[in-house]
Amino acid sequence: MCGRFNSIASGKDFSSVYDAQFLTDELLPNFNVAPTTLIYVLHRQDGGRVLGSMSWGLVPSWSKDKTRAASMINARSETLTEKPSFRNLVSEHRCVLPIQGFYEWQNLPSETKKPKKQAHYISRVDERPMTLAGLWTIWKQPDSSLLRTCTIITTEANEKLSPIHHRMPVILERDSVEIWLGESKTLPHDLLIASKNEIVKSEPTSRLDRASNSSTAQLDDDSSGRLF
Repeated sequence: MCGRFNSIASGKDFSSVYDAQFLTDELLPNFNVAPTTLIYVLHRQDGGRVLGSMSWGLVPSWSKDKTRAASMINARSETLTEKPSFRNLVSEHRCVLPIQGFYEWQNLPSETKKPKKQAHYISRVDERPMTLAGLWTIWKQPDSSLLRTCTIITTEANEKLSPIHHRMPVILERDSVEIWLGESKTLPHDLLIASKNEIVKSEPTSRLDRASNSSTAQLDDDSSGRLF
């Protein structure tokens, strides 16, 4: 799964890199993005690409409320076309979440009943931004305003990351982003695979704090957040 990530580059930088129209206000840099946080999302609109902001945690259009949003931050690639929350989104509501890296927790041996966990920061070896495959939708709120939400698609972890966690986000390369956001309504299943081992690296960190600490770098040697 993916439960926290790092997103501190400006929206204008992201929109420039992905040749997209910037349609939102700049978000504050966030070193510790938690569920239901407003984040940048790249998607198709009117035949072109736009970079907007959405709440992380999918709220299906048919939901009565948004209480389950925090539990809908991830979608398993293997069941996208089966689950009611996702199957109607795969043809026209695919999106990409541009981030710097994500955090995962590794279960360690413990001599007590309390689980012992080690946080890891996972980023690209080439230190370029990650582009994660996702889905998005719109939910009409009680006051009739529209809430745009999204989820990150996950798959089985590759060999390098599997000792840390058995799942990982689907990381798209630049040419795959073009296909994922393309006009075809057919789900490109072949893209929903784990990245190659040489693409990613992991770094243990003891500084990953509660979500309220979102303005401080979570790695001792990382004050930049792995920018461009």
